[in-house]
Amino acid sequence: MVFIRLRERVRFLMRIKTNRDSLRRHRERGSETVEAALVTLIMFALIFLLMDISLSLFIKSTLQEAAVDGVRFGITEQLGTGQNYLNDSINSVVQSAAMGFITNPACQVTISYFDPYGGATTTPTGGDVLEVAITGYQYTPLGAILKSGAPVSISVQASDVMEACPLAGCPTALNPNPPSCQ
Repeated sequence: MVFIRLRERVRFLMRIKTNRDSLRRHRERGSETVEAALVTLIMFALIFLLMDISLSLFIKSTLQEAAVDGVRFGITEQLGTGQNYLNDSINSVVQSAAMGFITNPACQVTISYFDPYGGATTTPTGGDVLEVAITGYQYTPLGAILKSGAPVSISVQASDVMEACPLAGCPTALNPNPPSCQ
């Protein structure tokens, strides 16, 4: 008799627990969907943030390497194939090394020559400092989550001391009719 009552009592408690679980499940219905939506939103925000940071660093390092390549070419004071002016040769080297990020080097690439004892010069010779700067490249973030969607300006520069002129003489640096910036 006691055993039967104990069994009935266990069945009764099991029914109460089952009812509580079903009520809890009924109240929490849809919470998985809301949680999944929030987690997905945060995940995509982090993915876009990671992509933005990675792409901006890639662009900056590519432009930096293009400026360094332009300086390496310019310090030798040699002209590129089919070029008559040193600045034009440096611009073409920078543009080819920039992997398509620079479309108009006349607008974005600045080439300066400095005499270490007298300041800026337009007729560079051996011992002068050559500076190549890429300014004003605009990178627009992919996902503007915590900041505005305004473009971010990326600028880089590189410089080195020019070697002595080749035996044929120093080439003319500045083009009297430089390409226009459009």
